[in-house]
Amino acid sequence: MLKKDTNPSVTFADVWLSHTEKNWDKHWLKKVSEKVNWNKFGYRFEKLYDQDNGRPAWHPIIIFKALLLAQWHGLSDRDLEEALNDRISFRKFVGLKWEEQAPDATTFAVFRERIMPIFDKLLRILNDQLESAGLSIKEVVAVDATLVEAHSKPRGDFAGDEEASWRGFPAKEVIDDSGHKAIARRPALYGYKINLSASVKTGYVSDLSVCPASEHESRHLTELLGKETKKVYADKGYYGCKKLLKGLPIKDGIHDKGFRNRPLTKAQITRNKSISKLRGIVEGVFGSWKGQYGWVKTKYSGLAKNYLAATLTALSWNMKKWACSDSIGAFSSA
Repeated sequence: MLKKDTNPSVTFADVWLSHTEKNWDKHWLKKVSEKVNWNKFGYRFEKLYDQDNGRPAWHPIIIFKALLLAQWHGLSDRDLEEALNDRISFRKFVGLKWEEQAPDATTFAVFRERIMPIFDKLLRILNDQLESAGLSIKEVVAVDATLVEAHSKPRGDFAGDEEASWRGFPAKEVIDDSGHKAIARRPALYGYKINLSASVKTGYVSDLSVCPASEHESRHLTELLGKETKKVYADKGYYGCKKLLKGLPIKDGIHDKGFRNRPLTKAQITRNKSISKLRGIVEGVFGSWKGQYGWVKTKYSGLAKNYLAATLTALSWNMKKWACSDSIGAFSSA
């Protein structure tokens, strides 16, 4: 005999909404939404809009949060539009009402263009919040650079991404001792270079820049350091910056470099090994960016657009790390 329903007023929709709320309470996206003070970003974004002209735009924080979702989940603009219409957690995170249709793909592209004048300030806005929560961001950092292949490279009459450049030389094939063919040097790469500093203590990205692949990373060291920086760790590619640090109140944690007539001493070899253990944290960041965020190849053509894309990745990296950390302070959204 079937059991009589004791609460016929409860519908499927009620059960579904209850289940949705329980899942949302445990979701890391909710933690991100609660911990970040979005008004700090909104204040900057609203200055970019003319309130007296044109039809009402989407609230900039909704679009900004959507772009962060695209970073975390590797979504194109069209995929992002579709996901926002389908996924409940995405809609709750960005603040869409149940009856609202998601912004279309063009809206995301237009917003990226709109925030271009201020994108270099966005990471600082977030990192100020992290520091206010008691997290170390710029005090002791490790710096490094990584090459990223361009979205398109020159082929015949096709110019490709004209703001990218070549780094390296054509691959050289040699015959090893056993008679087998081997590559003596890795092939040249056409693309960009991401220069990045990460906190040795916490792993948060403290600053970054993007340049053509042919530029040497040592030229970008100073832009990765801040007034708060007390020590910097780096590999021997930054050896030429040791003289520069002598004029700054920053301790030198750069690898020593051996030369043909002046090999490294035992003390220098030991020092380099200890530095490698600390500066390795920035290589871990690059590994995650390439494996999880798709930075094997650039997402767009042009230096500025890829600089913005890398900044959005840094923001999403720091926000998720903050949300998933135990020692976190929360910010009010008021």
